[in-house]
Amino acid sequence: MRRLGTDSDLGAAIRVLVVEDDAAIADAIRYALEKDGMSTTHAGTLRGARARLDAADAVVLDLGLPDGSGFSLLLDARRLESPPRVLVLTSRDDEVDCVAALEAGADDYVTKPFSPRVIAARIRAVLRRPTSQVKGSEPAGLAIDRARRLATFAKAVLPLTKIEFDLLAVLAEHPGRVLTRKQLVEQVWGGAYALAPRTVDSHFKALRQKLRAAGAPEGLLETVRAVGFRLREGPE
Repeated sequence: MRRLGTDSDLGAAIRVLVVEDDAAIADAIRYALEKDGMSTTHAGTLRGARARLDAADAVVLDLGLPDGSGFSLLLDARRLESPPRVLVLTSRDDEVDCVAALEAGADDYVTKPFSPRVIAARIRAVLRRPTSQVKGSEPAGLAIDRARRLATFAKAVLPLTKIEFDLLAVLAEHPGRVLTRKQLVEQVWGGAYALAPRTVDSHFKALRQKLRAAGAPEGLLETVRAVGFRLREGPE
């Protein structure tokens, strides 16, 4: 996928995927973007968005979707070899949610109510930024192939479940940073799920055991009491 980086590049070649379950809002956004010379496609669900994600230069993403949380689509976008720029559109005005979206990989956000013209301007702004795909900096010995969904430690394959792999991949994208249980649930399960803390903890217990069995140092995957979890940037 070609990424756009200069004013002369910006125009009809910009392909924007609008992910919004409210048809009236989606139509208003698409009208403004197409009037501004962009081409658009629309998806009202996560399933529909995933099918169109790889063909987009930019995504306007509503976090609240009928079949799950938009946070999971952010994770999908970051796994692409050439990820689209993502502008989160949300009615949530809580600062924690906005920060969580940015940390999950969003390039910018706009809260409802909004002006569709502002959306177009924000898309152009994020596309002008230098392209620098952020890859997780895994600790020594740990390798995560997101495209093949394969994790190894010291070249030994880790027999991870889907949830365990996703948890490890999210933490590896933020090495050394503590992620709260809420952030992890949003990015791995989706915001529609209400999970008890012990459910999240049980997945981490299994993940930690599998890392230890492969020879990983004891403190590689750390529980930060009353806060969350983090993957250390390297063995102590």
